[in-house]
Amino acid sequence: MGIVAVLIVAAITVAVVLARRPGVGPAAPRLSPDLAPALLARAGFPTTRHNVLAVRERLGAMFLEDVRSDVAPERWADVVAACEAGRGDMAHWPQRVLDEIAAADAPAATRAARRCQDLLLASVGTGRGFLGGSLFEPLPRTAPPAAATLATA
Repeated sequence: MGIVAVLIVAAITVAVVLARRPGVGPAAPRLSPDLAPALLARAGFPTTRHNVLAVRERLGAMFLEDVRSDVAPERWADVVAACEAGRGDMAHWPQRVLDEIAAADAPAATRAARRCQDLLLASVGTGRGFLGGSLFEPLPRTAPPAAATLATA
């Protein structure tokens, strides 16, 4: 029984020491993998690949905009550089942005996800903002006129 108590105390001590390490901020909230499709569905837009990628791109950018004043100015360039390094993986980019913000000890990382989601949805049907327009996906491509049609014109 004594060895179990010693192991528990040791585990608690390690957890406390790791939690107090400088430069390690609070954990960022975890985003649902289907956040972008869910936002599109709530806004009434189709969940095409293009639309999902556009929403993910916008969310990451909004997270950065939302917390800029909460990150120490001397750390801001590092946060942006770390976020940009992960931008190629758009499926995980919004989460990476939140993780980098939280690592910079920005207290707003925990509220940025909800706030930005609410801002996106508030623009639906207003004619303004990211989801405010009547067309969100790219226009369909029209086939070029056939050569025969051009010859008779």
